[in-house]
Amino acid sequence: MPKIRQHVNPLKSDLLTIAQVPRLEARPGGSLEVELGSAEAMFLIERARSVPADTLIGIEIRREMVVRAERLCGEAGCPGIRNVFANMSVDLPRLFAPRSVSRFHINFPDPWFKSRQQKRRVVGPSLIDELATALRPDGVVSVMTDIFEIALEAMAVLEGDALHRFANTVAPWSFLPRNPWAARSRREKQCEWEATKIWRLLYRLA
Repeated sequence: MPKIRQHVNPLKSDLLTIAQVPRLEARPGGSLEVELGSAEAMFLIERARSVPADTLIGIEIRREMVVRAERLCGEAGCPGIRNVFANMSVDLPRLFAPRSVSRFHINFPDPWFKSRQQKRRVVGPSLIDELATALRPDGVVSVMTDIFEIALEAMAVLEGDALHRFANTVAPWSFLPRNPWAARSRREKQCEWEATKIWRLLYRLA
């Protein structure tokens, strides 16, 4: 099996114009729940057990990982999960109609520590604008990371939104004490095994 890249620059020119990005909708009677940067979809596979009627979408920028995730979802018997090759930095308006998504999950985004790379970080004002557009009224954004700097940056963007579109479900500038989703990504399991602190944020569209 070919080795799958761990980090991909989302600003590469060929990833800014991905062809055939699909329009995604919930199945009748269910909600639409999305993980941005879903890797091999371990979080979604566990999540599917709690929300079997919902449509779960994994957005991943590594095509090889999408293929692996589809295989794992098939082996796990999860027909409600769809893994899509797309770039969350530019493709969300093509993927989702306005006010169609109930929940967005951003689990352990790449930290991009070097100064010259920090423009590649996921959670910024432009992404928050697109999440606010795609979310249904009362929809939520969940962020988890083991990097405190990333958690603070995400919190600053959500708390500092000039339009006051998001409300912290705990209290202003507060972290969620535990994972509320009955599902864990591979990275979350690794952090728990290593006793690494995880910072969790949960915001509701006001």
